[in-house]
Amino acid sequence: MLFAGIDWADRWLDIAVLDKAGRPLLEQRIVYATTPDPVAAYLALLQPLARRWRSTVTGIEEIGLPFARALSAADMKVVHVDPTKAARHRTALGIPKNDRADARMIADLARQGIARPVVDSSPQSQALRVMTHAYRAAIRDRTAAVHALRAALSRAWPQAVTAWPATRGGLANPQAFAVLLAAPGPRAASRLTRAQLADLLRGAGRTRGTDREAERLRLHFCQPAMLLHPLVEDAQAVRIADLATTLAAAADRAGRLEAQTADHYARQQHHHITVGIPGI
Repeated sequence: MLFAGIDWADRWLDIAVLDKAGRPLLEQRIVYATTPDPVAAYLALLQPLARRWRSTVTGIEEIGLPFARALSAADMKVVHVDPTKAARHRTALGIPKNDRADARMIADLARQGIARPVVDSSPQSQALRVMTHAYRAAIRDRTAAVHALRAALSRAWPQAVTAWPATRGGLANPQAFAVLLAAPGPRAASRLTRAQLADLLRGAGRTRGTDREAERLRLHFCQPAMLLHPLVEDAQAVRIADLATTLAAAADRAGRLEAQTADHYARQQHHHITVGIPGI
């Protein structure tokens, strides 16, 4: 029985094949630019190595690649080697970090059974997985944008951080970055009237208690505050406005991906069952 390891890169695949005793039988690199069909080239490499070459277990860290999907579609056994476990294994054995060594290590992990079989999933499930990963990345970006804006405000304008407490959504509240974009500094914010603030809040989607919230913000921004030199404050205002713009874009992206992820989730066959399970 053969065990193969695939180390994926942007321009090529590094392949290592071991026998059941762990002896290396083949090391090869398939370059995409010179190989029209990498899957066919890989299968051609396996054929001379063993009579039952189709029983080869192929280990790979990234099972979402078209190469891995095509192998599964060709009835080849593909197993997923967890990248974190692979990194720990490499560190424990002192294996140098390079593509060929990684391919040998992945093949050895597949041989030892430190991998899990790739379960075929429907196109709907694969699409949901892609959307979920994209949504998760958008949430991380939005959180990072909130932290960056909070850090900048804490240094230049601490009063703005407390203007929107966590109970009101904090700085991630669309009303917050609407106001910060219009008045990204303490002097500019203190000059905003209640009517101007109310217009900004309505533009950000607030429909109830707008005048009351506008008055609260006006009084908050009119409180005495430590001020920087006007030139420094203007520079900080440019920075704050840029960070607020980034946060607004990140929040919009996260909202769109949330809706699209929910749409894909609703298409699942057992959606009507899983939707009632807490935590899903």
